[in-house]
Amino acid sequence: MKKIFYIIPAALLLFSSCEEKLDINQNPVQPVTTSSNLMLPGIEGNMAYHLYSHARYATYHSMYLTSRYGTARIEDRWDYNQITRLGAWRWHYFDVGSNAIGLIERAQQEGSDNYEGVGKIMLAYSYLTATDSFGDMPVLEAYTGDFSPTYDTQDVVYKEIERLLDEGMASLQASDAGDKTMNATSDLIYQGNLQHWMSFAHAIKAKMYLRTANFDGGYDRVMNEVNAALANWKDAIYYYSSNPQRDWERNMWGPSTPSPQWNFADIRNYLTYSVPTDFFMNYLTVDEPNIQYDPRLFKLTTPGEDNTYEAARVSLGLEGRDMSEFPNLYNGHWTSDSSPLPYVLEEELLFIKAEVAFHQGNKPAALEAYREGILTNMNRLGVEQDSLSNYMESAKVRKAADALKISDIMTQKYIALYLQPESWVDMRRYQYKETAYPGIYYPENVLTEFGGKWIQRLPYDPQTEYIYNPQEIERLGASARDWVTKKFWWEANSTL
Repeated sequence: MKKIFYIIPAALLLFSSCEEKLDINQNPVQPVTTSSNLMLPGIEGNMAYHLYSHARYATYHSMYLTSRYGTARIEDRWDYNQITRLGAWRWHYFDVGSNAIGLIERAQQEGSDNYEGVGKIMLAYSYLTATDSFGDMPVLEAYTGDFSPTYDTQDVVYKEIERLLDEGMASLQASDAGDKTMNATSDLIYQGNLQHWMSFAHAIKAKMYLRTANFDGGYDRVMNEVNAALANWKDAIYYYSSNPQRDWERNMWGPSTPSPQWNFADIRNYLTYSVPTDFFMNYLTVDEPNIQYDPRLFKLTTPGEDNTYEAARVSLGLEGRDMSEFPNLYNGHWTSDSSPLPYVLEEELLFIKAEVAFHQGNKPAALEAYREGILTNMNRLGVEQDSLSNYMESAKVRKAADALKISDIMTQKYIALYLQPESWVDMRRYQYKETAYPGIYYPENVLTEFGGKWIQRLPYDPQTEYIYNPQEIERLGASARDWVTKKFWWEANSTL
């Protein structure tokens, strides 16, 4: 992994929230030294792009959406064998990772424990996001100047993420008045509040430990971390400009289909050519006298002609229907040009708490967290009180602890995390089973050569790894046509 600092996109992203302009013309292949307070905003913006670059694919693999055609190579057939780029890999190693390393080093030179701590926490989250899509990846030899680093196994990557989080939290605790100032200008996520950053680090730990808790006896550890996060929680959200004028000011899910100059064409959104799946719409359909649909549907999408909400079988396209009969996916809460992009939301933590309590045998606590998660998500989306009350009284929501099932928790989490890559993580943790996701089915048009195996990962970036690190690709077997169906370490060990 080459140690490169992409200062131009980092600087541009800084102003997607500040709406100011800085004239910078730096050579992007030369390391640039600047103060830590000027580096962090760009890293935060790049992390939003990084999360989106995984969600761009995970949204289809977790069956929220399907293409209108039924023949889309990736969205319908899971066929990555002819791709030439995969920008999600580079968003970690170059755009977030390299700049985070630079921030950490600069903060250490300055003696700014606050920026060092945040830099390590951001690097940890970027690694977690990447490894949960790619699996094994360089971490011990990353950023050493070696162009052909060894790919570490995922359990080693997780240990390094844990180390980064521990060190980051220790740095935050050591911060004092001598540190460079961190405020709303230099920190676009928490405006310099280090206690909120501490909570965010606990949230990342909870997410990471949840992957392995079912086979390493770690549910108590997850519960401790999620409670520590919720005790002083503020949502981690990246906010784009309220009046975007240029592509780099826009959310990548927006209707203008932004394509910033430095971005990768492979992650432009595909919503124009996509429709909701019947799998997703079944979860959003209540069909009771006082309520036909989950009211969140109207906040996430807008109806088709004649107020219709058609849905399609995964991978089968429109099957003769007109696109106008399906809901418009743009300009929902998360899909306008100015929509915010979430890192981690409170409802996700509440559903983690509910899931863990359920597996610990504490169904009353699980029910409480589950219901609170639903309410938190509905309030975030601006659901009106009457609609909210009708939904909470419907058969879609459990009222008694004894009746609560793991599928109740996981399907509500799935709805709440619409368009977030974490939903694909959850589906793989539960091995795409109906016990967690009732009604799930294997898509008909997936490549037949996969033999009914589910998609488990993304391939590595062809223009870096397959060219510059072929010996590791060969050792892993990552050139195989069915590589994307090979399970991760935490999937292969799952007892769920």
